[in-house]
Amino acid sequence: ITTIDLDIQKSLENEMKNKRGVIIVGIPNTGEILGAVSMPDFEPDLFTGRITEKAWMAILNHPDKPLINRFNQGLYPPGSIVKMITEAVLLNNPTFDSLQEFECKGSFQFGDRVFGCWDVKGHGKMNLSSAIKMSCDIYFYKTIKFYDFDELGKYYHLFGFGQTTGVDIQGESSGVVPNKEYMNKRYGKFGWSKGALLNYCIGQGEILVTPMQAFNYVNLLATRGRSHKPHFLKEKFSDHIDTLKLEDKVWDNIIHDMSEVITGEKGTGKAADPMHPNAKVFGKTGTAENPHGDNHAWFVGWMEYNLHKYSIIILLENGGSGGTMAAPIAKTIFNSIISEKSI
Repeated sequence: ITTIDLDIQKSLENEMKNKRGVIIVGIPNTGEILGAVSMPDFEPDLFTGRITEKAWMAILNHPDKPLINRFNQGLYPPGSIVKMITEAVLLNNPTFDSLQEFECKGSFQFGDRVFGCWDVKGHGKMNLSSAIKMSCDIYFYKTIKFYDFDELGKYYHLFGFGQTTGVDIQGESSGVVPNKEYMNKRYGKFGWSKGALLNYCIGQGEILVTPMQAFNYVNLLATRGRSHKPHFLKEKFSDHIDTLKLEDKVWDNIIHDMSEVITGEKGTGKAADPMHPNAKVFGKTGTAENPHGDNHAWFVGWMEYNLHKYSIIILLENGGSGGTMAAPIAKTIFNSIISEKSI
């Protein structure tokens, strides 16, 4: 018996028609996966009997790689969806003041390099909460003095990145969470600088994640660090809980800011709000720079509806902006869940 909800699964498949990417929907408290789609896919009956060499080579060499299970094997830069990890690192530093404002003018010079914000006009004065809400990059560039490369990497690991989630389907990738040792091996001791931290803190650079890791990460956020492993089989549900301990004030800040992303003025995730009186959504958009083509669009978060929580991960390969492309898909799926659960 699987955890899949057939109505939810069908709605995800409809949303991903003619797209490349992943959607996962589940229950944060249990780790159950209610629906998971990796597109493009293939017709399963291709493999029910003999297959011609021509048909096999056609699917094997297809440029869209339909044989890759994108949700647990695809590796992607996460972009801004992991800014809550950087937020947790900052809030754990007693010398850091979350209300202090840093100005975003659209670009920031660090050494001999200029790092840009996605909003080239600049966001103006930002504190931590508004920087999450509007996904300001410059704010995070200007706060790297409060932690180092390895400390940020440690927090990525705490949230489940750089390791397999243990989901019950074969071939899971562990992704890449770099540390100083990794960077020294890859570039040489003097081949990289502290500037690499500016990319790292906004989910760019060498870090690579799977959508399943992102699903597990959102489940941890939604449960304040107490979630079961992602799973497709009902029998996999156990008493084992992945526990991530952070101070209550850290969880309070993160969850408040993820709410502001959806409902706050200029929040980047407004398009994900189902606008239902009994539904409250928490989320984060991401537009991840991709060295191999157009940006990837992300939306991650969860909906609280009638005392239940539903987590969601949306990744559109080469999809563009997370706020304009991925967030509206989340709204459609949230509305379909509301319709189904209201019956």
